Amino acid sequence: MNVVVTIVFFAAVGLWGFAVYNRLLRLRERVKEAWRLLETDQTSEGARTVYNRAVDAYNTALDGFPANLVAMAAGFKAARRF
Repeated sequence: MNVVVTIVFFAAVGLWGFAVYNRLLRLRERVKEAWRLLETDQTSEGARTVYNRAVDAYNTALDGFPANLVAMAAGFKAARRF
């Protein structure tokens, strides 16, 4: 019985870590998309706002638990605001 509980526990932790990793990937992709938008028109206040909001969401996600552990293991780095 203890083996089954241990396997279920590690499976749940693995799935949780995988979900966190996917969320960080999606947020990083939003930052990249916002940067591409900003590159086309750096004078646009709206593009800057979109980029900075994407960066804020990404960096906030990196600071929380367990994302900070996943980010450290996967090599995610904080993004800089415009």
